[in-house]
Amino acid sequence: MGRVRQVAGMAMTACAECGKDISTSAVMCPNCGAPPEVALAVAATVDESPSGWLEEAVREALHQPEGKVDLARVEMLKHEGAGVVDLNPMMMGLRRLPALKMLSLSRNEIRDVAPLAELAGLRYLFLEKNCINDVAPLCELKALKQLWLYGNPLQSGDIITLEQAVPKCEVFF
Repeated sequence: MGRVRQVAGMAMTACAECGKDISTSAVMCPNCGAPPEVALAVAATVDESPSGWLEEAVREALHQPEGKVDLARVEMLKHEGAGVVDLNPMMMGLRRLPALKMLSLSRNEIRDVAPLAELAGLRYLFLEKNCINDVAPLCELKALKQLWLYGNPLQSGDIITLEQAVPKCEVFF
């Protein structure tokens, strides 16, 4: 948990997902619905406010610098060169984008791509120049059309396995 403070006799902290106040004993964030393991978690990356990066990326994708954004309209999202190491803190935000078809996480420090297996609707995934050495979880993304993996410490056998599991996907390695 981040900084804890007392409000009306209750221990409060900022939700790690949305940044709004939450009780340290809450069963979920009353603002964004994040479960306690997410809402009360200490951020594992430099970005302690996933909603901050998500809002910025969504506004850029929708070309909408201000006002309320419709997350259901977001089909592409870029979060490149942001120093991302762990995808788990990002997943709560990515799950809120039902129409997401293109995701670019190039030039980060990502090692484990297993959380991305949840994003079954992805068509285009850009993961070049990361630290990925196991692509097996990506075999679950059957809708992929293009996957960019160059600049990762992968072996040819890994790519062959991936191409066999997702035959309609063009893999750039």
